[in-house]
Amino acid sequence: MIKRKINEKNVENFLLDNLDFFVRKPEILKKLTFPKFANNVESEDQKIVSYKDWVIQNLTVKQKKIIENVKHNYFTQKKVLDSVVEILKKKNLDDFISFLTLEANKIFDLEVINIVSSDADFVKKYNAILLNKEQIGLVHNSEGYLIMDAVDHNLEIFKDTKNKIYSNAIFSLDMKIFKSPSLLVFGSKNEHFLNNKAYDLIVFFSKVVEEKLKDLF
Repeated sequence: MIKRKINEKNVENFLLDNLDFFVRKPEILKKLTFPKFANNVESEDQKIVSYKDWVIQNLTVKQKKIIENVKHNYFTQKKVLDSVVEILKKKNLDDFISFLTLEANKIFDLEVINIVSSDADFVKKYNAILLNKEQIGLVHNSEGYLIMDAVDHNLEIFKDTKNKIYSNAIFSLDMKIFKSPSLLVFGSKNEHFLNNKAYDLIVFFSKVVEEKLKDLF
């Protein structure tokens, strides 16, 4: 049997091909020796970091992301609850749609919150977004379904919007409202909807809007 010489490159390639190796074999880390900084100060030509410092740095980054997400969700939750209270106060469709399309978007720091429908009379009266049934059908799913993603410009949902919309959330409304597929859409000029933050809160807000439409329409 020929013994194959294992060199540093072999080890490096193996670790790169098995990135979870130390996750599966954490006990090995205790046996390894890591370089230390002289007097806890990194020299200019030093390109290596001790395992302890690497762990601390990664934990710090993770904790920072967790705190940022918690803050984001807290402030979003407050905006959602404040908006829901306002929605519940509305007694007629005119006031409700006006709040939804002209005020709620400002509360959420969005460019657009609106309803997409193939009902031309509704769209004209309430300055909603008009798409034919076939276009809406391309994105409408079962009721209560939410998509958060970059904008698909082929759908032309935001073609008449003043600012270019980069990301959006699209909620499939109950077909009973307009007797055909319709959508509640949220549009942002930044990456607001690309990280799935506050997904549950947006679903909750959308369902409140949906129930209000059922009551008033």
